[in-house]
Amino acid sequence: MRPASAKDRLSRIRELVASAAPIAHVTSDVEGLHLASDSMEPAEREIIGTIPQACPVSNRELLLKHVEIPADLIRMIDAAAKLDRRRRTEIERLQMELEARGGRPAKNYAAECAMKCSEPAFKAFMEARHALARPLTDDRVAARVRSVLAISSRTELNTSNEAAARWREMVKDFDVWRKR
Repeated sequence: MRPASAKDRLSRIRELVASAAPIAHVTSDVEGLHLASDSMEPAEREIIGTIPQACPVSNRELLLKHVEIPADLIRMIDAAAKLDRRRRTEIERLQMELEARGGRPAKNYAAECAMKCSEPAFKAFMEARHALARPLTDDRVAARVRSVLAISSRTELNTSNEAAARWREMVKDFDVWRKR
């Protein structure tokens, strides 16, 4: 069985946190702390856990905040991802602006292309969108990319602004295709 992707694991954690019962009441006795949530009956409490007296303080704190801590971490992940997307968009805009002014492509598109040609998802994209015949080898993918982009060598991606623009469009199409 294939391990779940980070995206799938985060999605599952979001579901767990959203469905977890928050601690509504804490009582204590000689056994320890008793954590309760509200039940379906308004006057009743449902014990969801007991923390023994011997439990270290830091562990007790984690257990008491079993919903708040992962929820805060998820909010931090979301904020960081949003900031990353904004920064990447700005970097790409600045790179394209530089290229439009006649500057050299800011990325090593030839190297990026070589790496993409070895990715299974990109191979599937080339098969689905650009009629690449099987077997889907790295060399066959690279040859098809050169044909579609109308270049004789991947180095043209770094020397020709037009070729670089066509490559960026192909990568955008791939990203859209992959997210479908």
